[in-house]
Amino acid sequence: MIDLHSHILPNLDDGPRTIEDSIQMCRISYQDGIRTIVATPHILPGIYKNDRSTILTKLQQLNNALMKFGVQSSEFVVKNSDSMTQQLNDPMTGFKLLPGADVHFTSDILQRYEKEEIVTVNDQGRYLMVEFAFQGIPYQAEEVLFQLLAKGIIPIISHPERNMEIGQRPKRYYEMIRMGCLGQATAMSLTGGFGPGVKRIAEKLLSKRLIHIIASDAHSTDGRPPILSAGVKAAEKIVGKEEARKMVTEYPEAVIEGRRPNIPEPISP
Repeated sequence: MIDLHSHILPNLDDGPRTIEDSIQMCRISYQDGIRTIVATPHILPGIYKNDRSTILTKLQQLNNALMKFGVQSSEFVVKNSDSMTQQLNDPMTGFKLLPGADVHFTSDILQRYEKEEIVTVNDQGRYLMVEFAFQGIPYQAEEVLFQLLAKGIIPIISHPERNMEIGQRPKRYYEMIRMGCLGQATAMSLTGGFGPGVKRIAEKLLSKRLIHIIASDAHSTDGRPPILSAGVKAAEKIVGKEEARKMVTEYPEAVIEGRRPNIPEPISP
């Protein structure tokens, strides 16, 4: 599986504090069946002042640590999703950690991209994770999203099911998808980890083909762990096993490679 949204880099935002915590998160994700993680620290002006250089440097540090203590070592002990301590008996073969960012929406997001202040998925300049404030969506946000699309940059809307306005007015979000944006739901939203209201909205967006990617949005080893399997199983009940699986394999793989995934047509909510 591929996890396209994970706050796994240490000491950059509200994710892990130490590189040891980051390595343990990688181990947990590997145990869950994840083989590729896109590291997406927050870029939020005035709060998380991360930029492209900082993120790429921190990613290289974590990759180096994984080579020394993670990928090539089988001596790391982790907790699985059932809180049972377990020793992994094999190294993390085939595991990849790629660059990205969870970029808070601003009216000048295109200008920030052009100045190389923000990071696209896999640093390819093709897909950009865009996060709206939980309370709502700014006036004329669609115009800014259209500017990105016109430049060949496809916005991926992070966790729309947790946005109050989208929950109340899903038609506006539907029009963003029709414009060419993609939608990414958090796995814990589908399992009820953010409450029954968010779960209902996530299920509705899924049923209307307005979600294309399931990601962990992981921040820690316990409260918000890097686990996808439970969310995929929940999605299977709504869109079927094949489509749910594509949301953590085929579709995010296309995004990482800079291709447009072959996604279903959206249905008006």
